[in-house]
This record gives sequence, structure tokens and C-alpha cells, in this order.
Amino acid sequence: MTSPEQPKNIVENARVQEALDTWAEQKDPRAHSDVLRRTAAGQLLLDISHSEFADPENPMQENDKLVVTSVHDSEGKDLLLAFTDNPRLESFSQAEKTTSLAQPAAAALLQALEHHDGIAIDAGTDGTFIAYNDEVRRAFGDDLGEATKLAAAIVDGGVELDEFVRMMKDAVVYIGGIPVKDDEGDIIGYNVASATRPDGESLHAVFTSPAELWAWEPGAVAQPTKLDRVVASARNDGMAGLVVNPVGPAAELKMEWFEESA
Repeated sequence: MTSPEQPKNIVENARVQEALDTWAEQKDPRAHSDVLRRTAAGQLLLDISHSEFADPENPMQENDKLVVTSVHDSEGKDLLLAFTDNPRLESFSQAEKTTSLAQPAAAALLQALEHHDGIAIDAGTDGTFIAYNDEVRRAFGDDLGEATKLAAAIVDGGVELDEFVRMMKDAVVYIGGIPVKDDEGDIIGYNVASATRPDGESLHAVFTSPAELWAWEPGAVAQPTKLDRVVASARNDGMAGLVVNPVGPAAELKMEWFEESA
């Protein structure tokens, strides 16, 4: 006997939940970056239980009042509340009847940046995650919209290779500088982040945001650049191609593709 298919309008961001489970156990920089990078795709729920709708069955009519719930931390900073599913929202909300609004997770981050001091995801759970606006900006660079659009294209799929590469060429991408230390622990230089395929071929690692890099190597230095420069560097080093967001899901771009499209 098979279970019925889950309705498509039910939000459950399992990918972010998975990162929050890790965050609950180990609150370190890698886990922090992993939560943030995963908010580039999928949806989150906002608590709008205190909104005023003349007709709750047909909200957002003229004169309706939308109220998005936020909380204040111990220092008085205003945090937008966001949840990965309705049961978690309902468990935390103090409203008699809870009402949620589904938003792209990236849009929730942007709303926090524009109207709040940060975001709190799944408040009231063991994996409660708080990111302040300076942390969000640092994690996604100068253009949150472009960074999340690129990452979501890999996670969600449905984008043709030509279009994906065009998107990358138009955006700022990041490479990673891996610190090299001497016997005393002092940094004496940096290696450019790369990955090795099972066949032994090397790939130049490229990241859609600093958060993607830091989820892979927390101590790396994120350097903004353009795709053409990464391709030229990979070609000069005799690499087989590029791997985008190697933590996964990843996209591998073979060097032959760039040679053929040149």
C-alpha cells in the first residue's frame, strides 16, 4: 500500500532541516555556513498569524493588514521569524490560530536584510538558527539575489547548460584561497581550492557564494572574481574543468565545453 502524495502546497524544507540537525549538535563555522548556503533554495514559512483579514479565506484584499511576526533578542535586535515547516511554526507561535505565508528562502533572507536586524529559523527547536544581517551579507557577498539564483539553479535543476554558464558569466563568483602554514602554524601562502575526480583529473573549484566555500573549507579566503578568469586559470594549470559548489549538489563543467563555445 502506497502513501498518498504530499500536496504540492505543503512547505517542508528538508534540505535546510538537515543542516539545522547538524547545527543543533555542533555550532561551528562550517555548520553555520552550511545552513546559510542551503537557504539559497527552497521555501521558508513566515508567521502572519496576527494579520487582519476581512475574509481569511481570501486574504490580501484592500484594507487588509499583513503583519509578519518577528522577535527581539536579548540585545533588542529585531529578528524575522522563519520556519521550515508548519508544525514547527505552530509549536512556537503563541497565536490562537496560526497562519503562515510561504516565501522563497532567499526572499526571506532579503526581507530580513531590508526590514529587520537578522533572521531566526525554526525558533523553539534544538536547531534554532540565528543569522544577523552582517553575517548574511558576508555569506552571500555583494549581491544576494545573484548568488542565490545561481545556487538554486544547481539545486532545483531545470536550467540548460548554456543558460547556466551565461548566468555565471554575468555574476560574481568566488574562488577559495586555502592557507598554507609552516611548522610553527604561521600562514606562508595560499593554494587555490581545487578538487580531484576519481580518475585523478583535477578540477578548479568555483563557488556561487562565500557560504558555499566556507561550508567546504571554513578557513579559506573567499576571493570574488569572474568566470572567464577562472576558466583561464584552469586552462593554464592543465585542469579538466570546473566544479561549481563542490559541497553539493555540484555542477561539473568540462574544459572541452569552453573550448567548443569559444
